[in-house]
Amino acid sequence: MVEQAAALASRLTHRLRKLGWTISTAESCTGGLIASILTDISGASSWFKQGWIVYSNESKIRELGVGRSAFDKGDSGAVSHKVAVQMARGARYKSGSDVAIAITGIAGPGGSEKGKEVGRVHAAVIAGDYFLVRRMDFGENDRLDNKRSFTSFALRLAIEALDRAKADEKEAPPTPKRAPISSKITSEGGTEDLDPTSEEWEGVITWGTTKSTVAQSLKDVDLASLTDWDE
Repeated sequence: MVEQAAALASRLTHRLRKLGWTISTAESCTGGLIASILTDISGASSWFKQGWIVYSNESKIRELGVGRSAFDKGDSGAVSHKVAVQMARGARYKSGSDVAIAITGIAGPGGSEKGKEVGRVHAAVIAGDYFLVRRMDFGENDRLDNKRSFTSFALRLAIEALDRAKADEKEAPPTPKRAPISSKITSEGGTEDLDPTSEEWEGVITWGTTKSTVAQSLKDVDLASLTDWDE
């Protein structure tokens, strides 16, 4: 399993180097494993920008600008598409990287709740302005095994997101290979146009014009209020 993650990290970094892009990470349930395996590769300083381990809800809000309303129970909560994509957006925004990977889940053995069992994970990748979010259930395995599976899952998603982002750039007009998805971020960080129960979200993020100004006062401003999401 470790070898699989290392191979995926190698494939991802090959793409980053080819594009001349950089990457950042925002991790909860994996506790830094994604950043660790990426920086195990020689020369990581040229393409790895920054990593966050944000285990608590408060740290996700404070460090990455995740909206408080994203943690509301129901289809959202700490383990959800909404939190994962806001983590990725905050990581890319604060680090200035071209790509951001974010992950949140339940590694076990505790932490399960109704509709969200041990082994549930949500990963989000923003590559350029393209975002891809996906959910997976790995089941009640050993905690470390789940963390390793989550890491491989996120790395594989990042490779897919980079490939999709570059493919879409070459298409004029874009080919509707997947069902169109649209969303708009409200001041509370909502993604009300997206189905929270869907296995996958994808779309394009448009950064607000106040981005550079707000970067100087992140403690006072919710990043969720700075962006709009388009199809």
